[in-house]
Amino acid sequence: MTRTQFAGLVVISALWGSSFLFMRVLSPVLGPIFTASFRLLFAALSLGIVFVIRGERLDWKAHWKWFWLIGLINSAIPFVLYSFAALHLQASLSVILNSTAPMFGMVYGALLLNEVVTSRKLFGLLLGTIGVAIISTVRTVTSDGLLYVAIAACVLASSMYGLSGAVIKRHVAHIESSHLVLGSMLFGGISLLPFGLLAPIREPITASIVGLLALFGALGTATAYMIYFRLIRDVGPVKALMTTYLMPVFGVVFGALILNETITWRMGLGLAVILGGIYLITSRRTRVIDEPFPPGV
Repeated sequence: MTRTQFAGLVVISALWGSSFLFMRVLSPVLGPIFTASFRLLFAALSLGIVFVIRGERLDWKAHWKWFWLIGLINSAIPFVLYSFAALHLQASLSVILNSTAPMFGMVYGALLLNEVVTSRKLFGLLLGTIGVAIISTVRTVTSDGLLYVAIAACVLASSMYGLSGAVIKRHVAHIESSHLVLGSMLFGGISLLPFGLLAPIREPITASIVGLLALFGALGTATAYMIYFRLIRDVGPVKALMTTYLMPVFGVVFGALILNETITWRMGLGLAVILGGIYLITSRRTRVIDEPFPPGV
């Protein structure tokens, strides 16, 4: 891996780590559903501009069903769940729980792709479960009684990333990755709009909120995906999965510096145990699904 490639890895890890801060700020204003929907639509707009500059066209008529399905399970549903969790959990806790995504990739790889599950992988899955249990004992959250619901939402969102990776490899590997990203984000964002009435906008939308949304979509989503796909092409999916290790670090540090979140020893221990499990699952001896989508965002 060259210095430029490693720099790209650090950049996207920082962008995805910061995305949980964006949700922590935007969700109380827009509600979880509109936060996720507008994020996807701004990201699709940004990528659409890139397509226009490159002279590319999105063949949505031929692939709209897959764009819609992948948009739901890889973007729309997980983003709503994380945006909901942002109302009740620290951003640093959400990003740590997000790092469990490769574990679900292993599970769905076994169920849908007949991938071999070794004792090493099973031990890694056990470690990850223990790490989540440790995180569940953290009390630096809002005291509204929804701690465990928010934690469950994060874990469910991570499981959706594992499912989408298996579905993509099995059914839609023939679609160009950049087209799949644009199409899935566009259809995912549009699909969420009608459901916004279930969680309406709570406060007036100011210019700063619009600016944050545009930044969130363009940088934290669209740009990060573009860099990630370049890394997949240049260094392969296994090395690109190093984002799993770096994202929680950035998320925790940003949460402490920007949102004044508290970092406890239980958070550090839970993160260490989860990352240990991820290492056992994703190390070279036991490669995970070569999925074109990141292990959580």
